[in-house]
Amino acid sequence: MSARILVTIFVALTSTLALNTVLWAQTGVSFSGQLTNSLSDEPITGATVQIQELDRTTTSGEDGGFVFDDIPPGNYHLFVHAEGYSTRRVEATVGELATPHIDLRVDPELHFNEITTVTANAQNQFEVYQPTAVLAGQDLSKQLGISLGATLESQPGVAVRSLGPAPSRPVIRGLDGDRVQILQDGQRMGDLSSQSGDHGVAVNPVSAQRIEVIRGPATLLYGASAIGGLVNVITEGIPTTPIDGATGNITVDFGSAASNTGGATDIRAGNGTFAIHAAGGGRHSENVKTPSGVLQNSQSRNGFGNLGASWTGQKGYFGASYGYDDTRYGVPIVEEGRIQLTPRRHSIDVRTGGQGLTGAFDSFRASLATRRYKHEELEGAEIGTAFKNNTEEIELTGSHRALGRLKGTLGAWMLNRKFGATGEEALSPNIDQHAIAVFLYEEITWPNISLQFGGRLDHAKYKPVGENDRSFMSGSASLGLRFTPPAAEERLTFAVSLARTARNPAIEELFYLGAHPGNFAFEIGDPGLHPEHALGFDLSMRWRSSRISGEITYFRNDVQDFVFRRPVSFQKLMDRQADLAERYPNREIHLTEAEELPIVEHVGASSTLQGIEAHGDFALTSRLFAEATFDYVRGTLKATGEPLPLMPPLRGQFGLRYQYNAFQIGGNAIVAATQNRLFTGETSTDGYRLLKLFAAYSVQSDRLLHTITARIDNVTNELYRNHLSLIKNLVPEMGRDFKIIYNLGF
Repeated sequence: MSARILVTIFVALTSTLALNTVLWAQTGVSFSGQLTNSLSDEPITGATVQIQELDRTTTSGEDGGFVFDDIPPGNYHLFVHAEGYSTRRVEATVGELATPHIDLRVDPELHFNEITTVTANAQNQFEVYQPTAVLAGQDLSKQLGISLGATLESQPGVAVRSLGPAPSRPVIRGLDGDRVQILQDGQRMGDLSSQSGDHGVAVNPVSAQRIEVIRGPATLLYGASAIGGLVNVITEGIPTTPIDGATGNITVDFGSAASNTGGATDIRAGNGTFAIHAAGGGRHSENVKTPSGVLQNSQSRNGFGNLGASWTGQKGYFGASYGYDDTRYGVPIVEEGRIQLTPRRHSIDVRTGGQGLTGAFDSFRASLATRRYKHEELEGAEIGTAFKNNTEEIELTGSHRALGRLKGTLGAWMLNRKFGATGEEALSPNIDQHAIAVFLYEEITWPNISLQFGGRLDHAKYKPVGENDRSFMSGSASLGLRFTPPAAEERLTFAVSLARTARNPAIEELFYLGAHPGNFAFEIGDPGLHPEHALGFDLSMRWRSSRISGEITYFRNDVQDFVFRRPVSFQKLMDRQADLAERYPNREIHLTEAEELPIVEHVGASSTLQGIEAHGDFALTSRLFAEATFDYVRGTLKATGEPLPLMPPLRGQFGLRYQYNAFQIGGNAIVAATQNRLFTGETSTDGYRLLKLFAAYSVQSDRLLHTITARIDNVTNELYRNHLSLIKNLVPEMGRDFKIIYNLGF
């Protein structure tokens, strides 16, 4: 399917949506109330107050008061939302003659104060069916690292796979590679970070306005590559709401452990109808210092730029953007530390959307994303292998009008991909991939119970040059239940999610054959692999009050035909020459290369991953806060009881923070247990204890907001190793790192 056909389909689909407006009103009595802070008794200004049964909304005034006029007699549920506060839902009765008044004390929010947008509809973290994490503002500055993996590694359930500091990638609940989808503004990155340990994610985290993480299957909306979870890096490259005037921010950071410097500028401007967005920045770091010395060839540099423009109205938008990323980094240890990678990526996005519409659909969103990615693997000054990965992706979603209590989204998605490699590590022929999917996500909502259900049907086809095509047809379905006890008044909720998901084998699992130093292995793929079919279960309890909030989750994922890398002896490999020649016709097979590397074969076997995640925030006083996090995952091959490869160890985190107005100071202790549940060929990793300290201060000067953050990671300069590092037996992790981050908002 050509790019021209995809564009034609995109335009045809989006042009079929119609816009109309319908308004109605009722008569009755007035209904008033007042909102106050439960700790300070101060009025809450600017809160959104909604009568859910009537879909009537108003805003609280400076005294915290609100009024609804013309309310018919009856029993209603009043819903309150204010930035920085917990949501509240209470019952209220309106009589025929009396004018009712209600006083509500609302708790300040300790943890669930961010909105996640990677669900079908934007929702508060307290209300979603699956556990999420959101980094934005000062929280993002406090965690900002050299790479996306380093930025997210302290989040519950998230670890990091690494081969040096630059090519690191998030691991969610023990799942890595093609099982964790990484998005930028809701679209696939288009890089090759899932294929190899020496391939990095093609985004600089300093470009992010916010980063969202879903832990657990997200295949319903984002496809088979999200069977383990997803990460969405939000840069807001295309304005979607009217902008009047100019806003922006400038960020500069410095770090000592790698002598790194970085910076980014992000500007938005508009006249209320047309808006533009411009962003750019870069990062440069030298070789990383560890407690045992300097890690040679671990340097990196990155530059990026983005320009977007859009028309924005009260009910819709249409815009486009262009972005370019250029990175170069060294890969330590591999090939005696002589390898450097040079990822470059061109990104073109076109998006449109509407909300508050009438007719069958009250909102829609459509996007066309084109990615042109390539990188060379340099051996000294010579190109050893050159990779390319070109994609075109289309997505169209529409949210239908509520049918009673039923509200939902349906959509379609298409992908064209051309993958190719030439040179020493070209382990497969050039491959074209075509995929198409349709999906449905529905939710039935009552005042204290919500039910979610949906399904997705995917078709994918791989077309390797000179070899047999491989096609897959798979389906996914999910069912979720959220219950908030009425007596808890939005302070306690239970969420249950059951998902049947499917993942097609990735290109490297199907077609790779040959020496792959970037993974320290001679790899054998299998074009006969079956899709993975998983049954995932999540049970979460979330609670919040003025003094304490938290979440605890048990998860279990039973995966049929789980694809992993099984060791093979050299003799068995030599005995299978005829089989491999039949499996991969028209290839020159050089098995003697396997004498220098461990040999692994991609195979499928039934497996189970299960574990616990917990996080709690505590207001010890009005200025002193504590937090604690715990996560553990256990992966097992069902047939033998063996551990799955590269499972992160049990981990606990404990933090203390003092905050007075715009100043905060604190620290975090991270404790990881020894990992001695080992797959064949793995070595154990000792536990460790790390200490991090931070301080941040913000000051407003006219229209300028200055924020400076200071951080010290690994305060004691402890020598420790990451169990998921491919070079952990040879070099430890980064030593003490002092970092300064300055942000100017305007």
